Amino acid sequence: MIGKTAVRILLSFCTLSVFVCVNMMGESTAEAAQQGAAALNEQAAEMPLYVGWASIDITPQQPVALVGQLSKRISKSVRDPLTATVLALETRRHNGEKEQAIMISCDILFIRKSIQARLRKLVEPKLPDFDVDKLFMNATHTHTAPGFIDEAFKGLYDVSQDEGVMKASEYASFFLERIAKAVVEAWQSRQPGGMSWAMGHAVVGLNRRAHYFDGSTVMYGSTQQDNFSHIEGYEDHAVEMLFFWGQDRKLTGVVINLACPSQETEGLSVISADFWHDTRKEIRSRLCDNLNILAQCSAAGDISPHRMFRKQAEDKMRQSRGLSWRQEIARRIANAVEEGLACAKSEIQTTTILKHVVVRIDLPAHEPPSIPFYETDSVQPIEFHIIRLGDIALATNPFELYLDYGIRIEARSRAALTFLVQLSCQHSGYVPTEKAIRGGGYSADKFVVGPQGGQVLVDETVRRIDALWD
Repeated sequence: MIGKTAVRILLSFCTLSVFVCVNMMGESTAEAAQQGAAALNEQAAEMPLYVGWASIDITPQQPVALVGQLSKRISKSVRDPLTATVLALETRRHNGEKEQAIMISCDILFIRKSIQARLRKLVEPKLPDFDVDKLFMNATHTHTAPGFIDEAFKGLYDVSQDEGVMKASEYASFFLERIAKAVVEAWQSRQPGGMSWAMGHAVVGLNRRAHYFDGSTVMYGSTQQDNFSHIEGYEDHAVEMLFFWGQDRKLTGVVINLACPSQETEGLSVISADFWHDTRKEIRSRLCDNLNILAQCSAAGDISPHRMFRKQAEDKMRQSRGLSWRQEIARRIANAVEEGLACAKSEIQTTTILKHVVVRIDLPAHEPPSIPFYETDSVQPIEFHIIRLGDIALATNPFELYLDYGIRIEARSRAALTFLVQLSCQHSGYVPTEKAIRGGGYSADKFVVGPQGGQVLVDETVRRIDALWD
């Protein structure tokens, strides 16, 4: 009896095991089928990539008022040229289906909504096969370049009585003529190409807000005071890179994105692209003399390249290398690019998924209002762009966006790597965090959009990114 009972139990157990295994295999097979179908759909969505580049000098030909500081400065000379770099992207199917994007990076303080609109109007008749809505501009945020609108700073930079000085509105016309030429060149020069991405690190951007035990915060406040508590916010030292290649697998250009405005020598009375000039020189000296380099500033409203502590030790290390601070920054970025390139050159994709969405939404203005001293573009609506390129995403915004908002977007995004581009399409001032507003100080005391609007921007950006993977 015991033997027969044991056999029956064993047979029952085996039958149950087979049933469970078959059921699990069915679930596993179904899951694998779903994953396979998704992979096939992704593969089917890939299309041949076409890439075009152009670069143009946008340095004014006369003295100008340099915008960005709280006092009027008339340029005395040109220390180094201002540059605009244009990247044109397109994917094509045999059935005529296309996707497009034109990105323009400029060595200026910010982009004004009216300037981007004028540029679109200028290039539209010259590019009948391009949707000008999918063109967008960004600024590197140098403080040693001219503005575009004569009264944008409530008379602070008025040059109407300064003989021989180019007005901001005059520079705007010069700027647009030059940029339009480069846009047309980039679009018309696009050829079959490839892309790959990489991520490295370089210590460039540092939080610039010192917080004290009394609860106050001061931008560039002293860290040597007895009541100094801590540096207020986070820092992001990632260097995000997109490499583009010609048909012969020769590198044609690189997009470099980091969380830091171009403000190492921001107070000079000379025209300058700041550290991006030195960075371009350093990278080209290592890789290729005519390499296209498109600079993007990620979320960095509370970030700058200025050191808040360890200044003496930092200076000693820099001096031992025989470098200026701009050259030291260039060295760090170039090291990251070289390291990234070593990985990226083995991952070149000549077919890829390109999706580009232009978004316009209203953001709530902060209440009570606290208007900045400079004119801002309306946030009802704002324009921003979301791009999927393979497994990376790119998202723009029109603000000097505090880093915390950028981290929220990047951490939640479904993309393998997310490029954030601030000061794009228009200029609507700072977006500080709640803790920054409690501490006060410049960049957290006068702004159009506050934490509520900042979170709306985060949520909507993440939603739009993730939708490109659905």
